[in-house]
Amino acid sequence: MKWIVWTLLAMNLAVAGFFLGRDYWPQADTDHHAPMNVDRLSLRSQSAPAAKEAPPSVTAPEAFCVEWRGLSLDEFAQVREQLKALAGERVMSFTEVPLNTRRWVIFPPLPSAESAAAKLNELTAAGVQDAFVVQDAAWRNAISLGLFANDEAAGRRLRELEGKGVLGTRVEVLPRQGTGFYFVIRSEDPDALKSLSGIKQAYPNSQQSRVACPLS
Repeated sequence: MKWIVWTLLAMNLAVAGFFLGRDYWPQADTDHHAPMNVDRLSLRSQSAPAAKEAPPSVTAPEAFCVEWRGLSLDEFAQVREQLKALAGERVMSFTEVPLNTRRWVIFPPLPSAESAAAKLNELTAAGVQDAFVVQDAAWRNAISLGLFANDEAAGRRLRELEGKGVLGTRVEVLPRQGTGFYFVIRSEDPDALKSLSGIKQAYPNSQQSRVACPLS
């Protein structure tokens, strides 16, 4: 019986030793590797590629404008054809500007001759004088209300018409009969400016000058 008692005692001591000594055992592998994982994460975050910078914005080239004055009537016609050819090669445009202008007060073109005649009768009944229906193709069925030398005179006519209850009129700028013209050339291509200088050599009495581009 003694051997049974000793056996039970030895078993109890072994169990007690297991619980008392486990705090001093080496830690599990997962505990040893945890700091290494943290380091790896830190290294990865530090070595991550930098964010790509946005490409610089591309600004449109600035337009320039040139006035070309001093051309005779024959020279003006020749230069017009040369500018048309240059506009086919370069990004550019040009306009013909009259040297002398006048102001035309009109009621805009109406859909038909009948409606224009009815509008003229209405204006006449309102006391408007010096009015007539335009027959020219470009302004057919408009009502002409007078030609004036400048903006001030045209403005007085507009106020007179408004005083008679006439609304919807407008002022058009027309070249004076027999006036000369000059060119305004607009481009965003620097080579167009060089081409203009080259063309001008055949017209030594004319003048080219850079000007501010008109607001479009």
